[in-house]
Amino acid sequence: MRISVAATGPHTDAVVAAITAAGVLVGRGVFPSGAGWSGNPGSSNYVPYAVVYPSPGVADGNTAEPLEYLDYSGQINCFGVTQDQAVQVADTVRGALIGRRLTVVGRSTYPVTSPGGPPVRPDNSVVPPVHMATVEIAFRSQAVPS
Repeated sequence: MRISVAATGPHTDAVVAAITAAGVLVGRGVFPSGAGWSGNPGSSNYVPYAVVYPSPGVADGNTAEPLEYLDYSGQINCFGVTQDQAVQVADTVRGALIGRRLTVVGRSTYPVTSPGGPPVRPDNSVVPPVHMATVEIAFRSQAVPS
């Protein structure tokens, strides 16, 4: 007998959809098209963006329904040309997610929480450097009875 567990992909889709609806360019583990420098780095317009890095999720539940819940977490890296711009992107991302119940087909979600994140820091791997703010999120979903 095969027991199925909740897929994390639809949960990540819901996170990306919420960030997109808030007006932030977002990639799912990749640099989103149209983001970053629009020409020569440092002398052209910079379009801020976010990148979602999901966890694989953790199935949880009770002994009667051992795979009833999925505990989802992820990290969203928010990039801006300045520290303030990176923080503004992070604020928009948090506003789109924290305290909200995301829509995941076949699942009922709990409100998204944020356990914290590291300080805003420069990304010196690119020239000129940009800044990155990280938003960590977590939420639980439960199967909707059919």
